[in-house]
Amino acid sequence: MKRILGAGPAGLAAAINLAKAGENAEVHESRPDVGMRFAPNLQGLKYVGQPEPFMQSLNLAPKTEYKYFKKVFFGTRNKDIELDISKSKIAFVERGGKRSLEYALYEEAKGEGVKFHFSSKMGESEADVIATGGKCCEFAAIGGIYEDTDFPRDSYAAVFDDRYSPFGWYSYIFPVSSDRIEFVNCVSQPHVPKLAALYEKAISERKVLRDFLSGKKKVGSFGGSGSARIPKSAFVNGKYYVGEAAGFQDPFMGFGIAYALRSGKLAADAMMGKGDYDAAWKREILPHMRKDFARRFVMSVMGDRAVDTVMGKYKNGDVADISYAAPERFPLYGAVERGFYHLECAKKAMTGYW
Repeated sequence: MKRILGAGPAGLAAAINLAKAGENAEVHESRPDVGMRFAPNLQGLKYVGQPEPFMQSLNLAPKTEYKYFKKVFFGTRNKDIELDISKSKIAFVERGGKRSLEYALYEEAKGEGVKFHFSSKMGESEADVIATGGKCCEFAAIGGIYEDTDFPRDSYAAVFDDRYSPFGWYSYIFPVSSDRIEFVNCVSQPHVPKLAALYEKAISERKVLRDFLSGKKKVGSFGGSGSARIPKSAFVNGKYYVGEAAGFQDPFMGFGIAYALRSGKLAADAMMGKGDYDAAWKREILPHMRKDFARRFVMSVMGDRAVDTVMGKYKNGDVADISYAAPERFPLYGAVERGFYHLECAKKAMTGYW
């Protein structure tokens, strides 16, 4: 019997792959049900491309919906513009609740014969796969659900403004249904203690947020925290650490779902004798995480000035095509990325935060 601790995307991906290979698998979850870590919200499948082939490559077939947006409203400290995303669409999935990606994976896992134990007290010492999420708060988000807003339901908005999301972090608006939207503000340590005040300040001062949110009915609140790191090994004392429990998270934009799913599959493969787990995640996950850490370094040094620099030629209200600005296109990008990655890791070691 293979025991997985945690019923998030990483643990469920591991359980499904083990079950499909004929292994007996059981998942132990400390909460009473799947999808209770988050209030329902949308999160992006970064570095994935088309989600269906990505899921198939991981031997997964969740019956879930993928959301695409036609427009992105993008804010810097000094301007609000619209991005042309026709060349770079990202699929979003719902997290939290009965319609979430994790609940769809749970249904798939049950269909494959995986056993579930909710409100479980099982500890790490009894498990084979550790999928319990992060153990510390290195960055955090707070959000609210609002009704009766005029925000367009085929769009989302992202704002980089150090006055509300220091230093180089961000806030965003996503539609979550035909009549509700969510507004979320994200910060890193050491700004977490004042996150709630920064959230309210952003709504009261930032015009694009005030226009859509001020005076609207707030029907729910939520929050969460995360952590990210590059582990020396994710196979420790005979146990496979996956997802955020291993440190596989995105410190740039906070979208680590693809890392979680992939690490669950890689751990299951290793448990069935299909290669070395550490070698596999260093080959398939680490290159993407290096990009995240390198970009976080630029943002942590320059803050919202980095975004203003990229958007420098556009004026308030313009429609911008920034596909030309993809850094991978430039000579010596690989060397610069590796350098920034190491600098960000050194900064974290000295300051304690990303």
